Amino acid sequence: MNDSNPRPEASLSARALVLIPKARILGLPGDPRLSSTQRHIFANADELRRQLHPGELDHLRGNPHSAANLVGALQPHAEVLVAQARSQLLEEHPELIQPGGGLYPPFRAAACWRDLWQFLRCVLYGAASGIVDFTAPRGVQALELLYRELQVPLDAMVRGLELLKHNTMTVCSKQQQPPADTLMACFDHLIINLQGFRANQEQGNLT
Repeated sequence: MNDSNPRPEASLSARALVLIPKARILGLPGDPRLSSTQRHIFANADELRRQLHPGELDHLRGNPHSAANLVGALQPHAEVLVAQARSQLLEEHPELIQPGGGLYPPFRAAACWRDLWQFLRCVLYGAASGIVDFTAPRGVQALELLYRELQVPLDAMVRGLELLKHNTMTVCSKQQQPPADTLMACFDHLIINLQGFRANQEQGNLT
């Protein structure tokens, strides 16, 4: 996400500054499986980093496997869902925000929580579109390089996304929303991508 900026811009490396605008993980604005109007919807929403409007969701409801109705019900809960994931992650790993932890000092933690919100936004875009593999490979690779450059704690990001998925699916079940298979698959798609970051880092496969 090109919101990934865990330190003041003046202290970022030249490489990080190059990678930040490239780390746009959403592939839907250029996906040929969508109509030109739908691609424009996602391009505009992603550019502004906003949730989808009701009229936009209406336009997406006819897509195969679209979970637009579910997305409309979940979007108002986005901030709470991220806050819950944050609290759960820090309860499991309080050392993350202590001196020497992967999310210390506080601006690194703030960047993590922003990225979790952006991840949820993109997952909901994917679910609304009905396209599970909603990411852009080049943007994902740039994000991986950016995370490596900024030494983002990948275990924490993966776990945060897993908690976010769990909390979101819990809301779906409590609200008796329709089957959420597409939404779950979109979460899994992004989680697998982040797990791949971790595997590549462990194997030293990315430069």
